[in-house]
Amino acid sequence: MKILFYDVATPRMYTDQTRLTTGLGGTEATITRIAHALADKHEISIAQHCRPYQEETISNTVQYLSLKHADTLKPDVVILLRKRDWAERIGKVFPQARHFLWLHNMPSKNLYHDRPILQRYGFEIIAVSQFHRDRILRRLRGGWPQWLRHPAIWRLPMTPVHTLYNPIDDTLEKDATIWQPRQMILASSPAKGLAMSLNAFSTLCDAFPDYELQVATYADWDGAQKLPQNVKFLGSLPQRELMQKMRESFCMFYPQWQRCETFGLVYAEANAVGTPVLAHDFGAAREVLSDPCQLVNGRNND
Repeated sequence: MKILFYDVATPRMYTDQTRLTTGLGGTEATITRIAHALADKHEISIAQHCRPYQEETISNTVQYLSLKHADTLKPDVVILLRKRDWAERIGKVFPQARHFLWLHNMPSKNLYHDRPILQRYGFEIIAVSQFHRDRILRRLRGGWPQWLRHPAIWRLPMTPVHTLYNPIDDTLEKDATIWQPRQMILASSPAKGLAMSLNAFSTLCDAFPDYELQVATYADWDGAQKLPQNVKFLGSLPQRELMQKMRESFCMFYPQWQRCETFGLVYAEANAVGTPVLAHDFGAAREVLSDPCQLVNGRNND
């Protein structure tokens, strides 16, 4: 079977080798893990909007292509990543393929209005957790105001929504690493409440001044923003180094309540190597974390 992953949302080019040398976002890491696992039995291509034709490459039998090249293919399955507004284009360019929209972020409030296009081209939606699936279905159904304004959409069949949990590296497990009793780690995008977590850490240090927080993120930190005392910015780390930092830390500190995780790859990775997570109880946190004792009320510093 010929399967095409169509990524029009990634901020930069990547392959399966990228996470070996630098940091990689959770969505991109998930795409490469699944694509390369499928490559044992299928012909896999990953198209990226930011990859020019002259930088196309093949890594471990998976083709990494430009969109222009990808549009000439005749895949059996096309998996559109995140951008629902590309659904009509995908349907027209690949009319004979089976179509999936793989959402990783929270669904748009306007998802209800996309039901005619999703229905026309036979799209199925992939969610990354049950929490995520429930929110997608809620957005697809719409509410009374939308039903009254657009009754024709309300009468359309519901788009199928499936749950597919993000995989982590099969080699992740607890080892003999000695954890540091004062070291905590935070590994997420700055957009996911980083400033809020840093403020919470500053409050924590009023009671526990010896604690240290190491921040690892694949996105750049704004140098104009001053880091609190006892905070070290590690920048973008290769996967192996990041997992070692997690093993060394006695806790992943992630109490922000600004932007929830639809899955939370860092939850699963931290728990896999034996590191507990201190996380606010929202989004998929309760569903993904191995024990609810890791959940806190991030709004209450006490």
